[in-house]
Amino acid sequence: MNTPTSGPPRSLKHLVLNIVVSIAILAGCLFGYTLLGERKRPARSKPNKPAATAVTTETLQRHQGPLSINSNGVVVPLREIRLATEVAGRVIKQSVNLRPGREVSEGETLIQLDPTEYEMEVRRLAAQKTQEDAELAAADVSIENTAHLLSLAEEQVQLASGERARTDALVARQAASVSEVEIAKRAELTAKSALVELQNRERELVAQRTLILRKQALTEVAIERAKLDLSRTTVRSPIRGRVVQSGVEEQSFIAAGTSFVTIEDTTAIEVRSNLTVDQMYWVWNSAAMANQFESGDHGDRVPPVSATIQYRLGKRVYQWQAVLTRIDGAGIDLDTRTYPCLLRVDSPADVVAVDADASRDPIMDDSPLAPNLVMDGPRRLMRGMFVSVTMNVHPSRTLYRVNEIAIRPGNRIWLDVDGKLRVVPVEVVSRMNNGVIVDADIDSAVPTATMKSDQVAVIVSPVSDPKDGMPVMGSGPTARQAGSTPTRIADDVSGLDSEKAAG
Repeated sequence: MNTPTSGPPRSLKHLVLNIVVSIAILAGCLFGYTLLGERKRPARSKPNKPAATAVTTETLQRHQGPLSINSNGVVVPLREIRLATEVAGRVIKQSVNLRPGREVSEGETLIQLDPTEYEMEVRRLAAQKTQEDAELAAADVSIENTAHLLSLAEEQVQLASGERARTDALVARQAASVSEVEIAKRAELTAKSALVELQNRERELVAQRTLILRKQALTEVAIERAKLDLSRTTVRSPIRGRVVQSGVEEQSFIAAGTSFVTIEDTTAIEVRSNLTVDQMYWVWNSAAMANQFESGDHGDRVPPVSATIQYRLGKRVYQWQAVLTRIDGAGIDLDTRTYPCLLRVDSPADVVAVDADASRDPIMDDSPLAPNLVMDGPRRLMRGMFVSVTMNVHPSRTLYRVNEIAIRPGNRIWLDVDGKLRVVPVEVVSRMNNGVIVDADIDSAVPTATMKSDQVAVIVSPVSDPKDGMPVMGSGPTARQAGSTPTRIADDVSGLDSEKAAG
């Protein structure tokens, strides 16, 4: 059975159908493009470039009042005293406050050594002095007796001399023999010999009396030394302070010269703070320095600058008043390259509690909250506290206060001087809550007439490609606070919106 083939005619039919559909689609597209037409691109208008750059300015203000120099510090004791025993002995009594951390008062007995041996020494020397007084009295009696004997011996010598003279006269008249003359001479020599012996005895007694007086002087010195040693058996505290270290116990024996306690003075205290060279520059160039050292040759001395010591505990801040006193050392510290300065706090117990919130007023002692605040916190400065130091220096130079955003890279500010931008280098001296204190040579960049009229403005807005002398158009802080936008910035924003709409 033969089957008819229909393949080729069917393929031709499909081919013709595809061609017709394609032509119809192309014709429809051409008709739609011709009917709707081409959309024209909207014309964009570029704003005219202003002759001056719009900037936001603020008035340049002179800094009035003190300059705050902030640093950190550590509380250190004003002085530490190490007490040692000056005599040896056994401790028979000890103060209950002789423990580390406790306070002792001035004149308080710390330890009592056994005084028995030293009392016996005082009594022995007193007995020795009594004996020497008796010897001195005996020597005086001997000297007095010898003086009487001397007077008798002198009379005996006179009698013997007279007898010899008479014998010599009789011999001259041949009325006496030679033997009688010799007897008279012998009697005269005997009387003179007795006189010389008594004179020598008197000199010996006087020498003995002088020796006894010298012994008495030595004995008196020994008695004073013995009494001093006896008094040293009681060791008292020379100052009012806190015991830092103690190394003695009751009934223990302590040799002479043994250090047994270390006491720090609590009547005053010091804060050690490291100040940079820049900070010391403003301390040395303050009004207090000029008043104290008129000649200008101050060396490494510092003026008595007032300062506030702050210790933060939670949400509370505790303050003490201090004064800068001296530099601790011979100059700059080699490790930190700073000046180690010491500030003295004369009343470490006079604490003022201050709320940490700057918007609230300090809580003084007469406030009902002050006792609780002080009781909950430190009642006095203690060694080892890490504190904040704020010194109030009155600079002798003119400083300026600017907004922090006005400080440009490289420590520069931009001034609007008669419509021209002036770049002025500055030195940041201190930072405050509402600005930055800078030192700048404004006179060289601004005419004197402009300075007097208070028309110097500092630019606080960003400027693209700033150059010294470029024209600027400033808008004051009132316009900026009201929310107005400079013209150039508004035109740029509108141009961007047009480009987005065209796209």
